[in-house]
Amino acid sequence: MRNKILVLGLVCLLFMCCTKKFDEVQAKDVIKSAFELTEKDTLEIIGISMESKDLAIVKIKLNDAQVSSKMRKYDKGWQLDEVQNELGMWIPADTITRFFSQPEKQKDAMKNIIIISTAIADFVTDNGQAPTQDGTYDENSSFYTSLCPFYLKSLPIKDPWGNNYRIYCGKAGNGQYGISGCVSDDFIVVSYGKDGKKEIWEFNVSSPEAGIFVVNTDDDLNKDLVMWNGSWVRGLRITRY
Repeated sequence: MRNKILVLGLVCLLFMCCTKKFDEVQAKDVIKSAFELTEKDTLEIIGISMESKDLAIVKIKLNDAQVSSKMRKYDKGWQLDEVQNELGMWIPADTITRFFSQPEKQKDAMKNIIIISTAIADFVTDNGQAPTQDGTYDENSSFYTSLCPFYLKSLPIKDPWGNNYRIYCGKAGNGQYGISGCVSDDFIVVSYGKDGKKEIWEFNVSSPEAGIFVVNTDDDLNKDLVMWNGSWVRGLRITRY
């Protein structure tokens, strides 16, 4: 009997040692997944309070905002369950995460597109034509070095969702989103949106405002952002950037 008790004790001890404790690494993984964070986002775990083996109160600092969250362990692992708002009320996490960061990322992408377009426009002013470019680029591309650091200290390469911006200069712009008639000083700057996939949408020259939209559903976050020669032909309808 004594031996059985010893064996049972050893098994319990082994199980406790092998059971992974909920820690900062796991908490960060939960937050990154729930909020769909990118490399530009900053995340700090301020503290973890274990309320039970399946419930943890985690205080985080996400970018400039400090919030408390409840994380629960389900069959599929730990998940973000609730977030505490400014009034101290606990609300379902999905109502916060759905629009916590994505519309802001959409606006940030538009800001970057404006920055890129302005640099290209300055290049056109000085050289009479846009730099050669057809699609994605990196820091070693001739397009990048044509603009940096003279026209811009550094050029955004990836949008807030981690997807590459695409730029079409000169005649390379012909056929993009139904656009035609592009010549050497034309340029198009594009983000494929949240899903990173090119949208099936075409510019209508007789109704240039038709491509401007508002965000009503998650699908609107997947719409492409397109600027042609410094003017939006596909973008979010907002009054300020």
